Amino acid sequence: MNNQVFQQVLNALAERRREDEREEQRRRREVIEKCPEIGQLMDARREAVLKSVYSAFSIAPEEGLAEKVERWNADIKDLLVKSGFSADYLDPVFTCAQCEDTGYTGTGKKTLCSCAKALYASLLEEEKGFEDSQDFEHFDLSRFPDNGPTDKKGRTQRERMRVFRDYCMAFADTLPHPDKSTLLFYGGSGLGKTYLLRCIHARARERDIPSLCITANQLIRTARQAIFSREQEEMDALYETELLLIDDLGTEPLIENITVEELFNILNERQNAGLCTVISTNLSLEDLQRRYTERVISRLLNRQTCMKLFFEGIDIRRL
Repeated sequence: MNNQVFQQVLNALAERRREDEREEQRRRREVIEKCPEIGQLMDARREAVLKSVYSAFSIAPEEGLAEKVERWNADIKDLLVKSGFSADYLDPVFTCAQCEDTGYTGTGKKTLCSCAKALYASLLEEEKGFEDSQDFEHFDLSRFPDNGPTDKKGRTQRERMRVFRDYCMAFADTLPHPDKSTLLFYGGSGLGKTYLLRCIHARARERDIPSLCITANQLIRTARQAIFSREQEEMDALYETELLLIDDLGTEPLIENITVEELFNILNERQNAGLCTVISTNLSLEDLQRRYTERVISRLLNRQTCMKLFFEGIDIRRL
C-alpha cells in the first residue's frame, strides 16, 4: 500500500472514533437532561463496576454484581423507551459495526476491514487523479437511437444498451460474487462503454465494495514507476482491491517487459483470487489478440470467468 495514503486512512479512522465519542457524549447529555434518573442509574452502575475492578486484588469481589448490572441495564433501557428514545440509544456509536471504526477485524491476527479498504481506494483515486464516477440513476437510454440498423438478435442500439445496463447493474449489485468475475466491454468509441464502467464503479462504492477505477495508461505508468522505484505498494492495490476497473485498454504504450507482462499478471492473479475486474477497450477481439498475445487473451476470454459485451452502433457524441 501507499504509506502516505494509508496514513490518511488511519487519520480518518481516528477522527471518526473521536466523532463517535462526541456523539455518545451528546446523547448522554440529551438523555440525562430529559430523564435525570437514567443518569443516576448510569453513575451507580459505573461506580459499582469501577469499585469491583479496583478491589479485585485486595478483597473478594462483590457478590451478585453481574445480576445488579443486568438489572441496571434493563432499567435504563426501560426508562429510555418511556422517555421517547430507542432502547439502544446509549449504546456505543460506530460508523462501521464490523470493526467499530478501528479499521481492523478479527481476534488474534487482525485483518483490514472492508470499510478501511474502501476508504483507501477512494483516497488513492484522489491521489492519482482518477476520474469521478457516473451512475445508473443518470443513465439515459433515450440518448441511444431506437431505429436504424439492428444487431444479430434484431435489437436496436437502445434495446441492446438496455440489456447491457441491466446486466451491469446486476453485476454491481451482486459484488463481490457476481456470476462472472470479469467483464470485457469492446467496440467502437462513443457507444457507452466508459459510462457503464463508471456506473459499476459508482454502485460498488455506494455498497462499500473496495474498488479502483483507472485508465490503462495510468496502470502502466504506475507499474513502470513501481519497477524503477522498487516500491510495490500502489501496484498491490491493483492486485488486491475487490473490484478493479480498467478503462481504454489499448491506448497505453507498449513498453517491453512491462505492458503485456503486468496486464497478464494482474488478470491472472485477480482471477485466481476470485476478484472482479471490468475492462473497456475500443479494440476488436482480433486486435486485442495481436497486441497482447495469447496468454493475456486466454484470461480475458475465459468463458468460465469472463462475460464479453460487444458495443456497436452510432457514436452518440455525434448525434
